[in-house]
Amino acid sequence: MKSMKLYLEGPGRERRPVKVVSTERKSLKTVSDLPLRGAKSVGMDDTVEVKTLVDEDGNLAQQIDYEGFRYKFQGSQLPWSLIVG
Repeated sequence: MKSMKLYLEGPGRERRPVKVVSTERKSLKTVSDLPLRGAKSVGMDDTVEVKTLVDEDGNLAQQIDYEGFRYKFQGSQLPWSLIVG
């Protein structure tokens, strides 16, 4: 079985291979600034996994949504989308 590859796709459809550096479970009370897409109802006692990814150049990208598909690199305001291949 082949291993999964992760990519972040950003502006101009640029794709960067990335790896997971850390995964933390955080209370929604501490990450209430993450946008919630869709009509999903989330209780305030729930937790969410927040991942940090790193590209080949060592740039860190922090998860910015509850679902784990949107990220921002440090020092940038542009969102990138996670692609699993």
